[in-house]
Amino acid sequence: MAPEIRDYPERLTAARRQLIPLREIGHAIGLGASVLRDQLVDSGTRVLSAPYARYHSFTREETDIEVGFEVDGRVQIEGIEMSSLSAGREAVLVHQGSYKDIPKTFAILEQWVAENAEQRDAPREVYLSDPDEVVMADRVTEIVFPIV
Repeated sequence: MAPEIRDYPERLTAARRQLIPLREIGHAIGLGASVLRDQLVDSGTRVLSAPYARYHSFTREETDIEVGFEVDGRVQIEGIEMSSLSAGREAVLVHQGSYKDIPKTFAILEQWVAENAEQRDAPREVYLSDPDEVVMADRVTEIVFPIV
């Protein structure tokens, strides 16, 4: 399964970054994205993307994760950091189905990158389906590796 290769400009994001136990990852992403979106919208910020989770580090016990959205400008809300998705090429593989199966798709793309490109930034997942509206089997998530 080969990924789609995309070229992107730099994108401004508003995010929360935290170190969490691996067993809490689903809750941290789901609740984190929901609360963050509400705070951004309430502040008048225009949200330009689906939520993402960027993995700065990942072990069997914990992950340093950033949950965020692309936004149309800087925000000043306590606990929210401004970040960016760097410009350049990205290898993207689409996962359809349960979130619990994402690690399999993630591993496929990670192997492809190891064999065909050089990773230049932390990988992320982009959650294209609203979990309140789409049944688990039909949810679509992009796995994204920024590459050189």
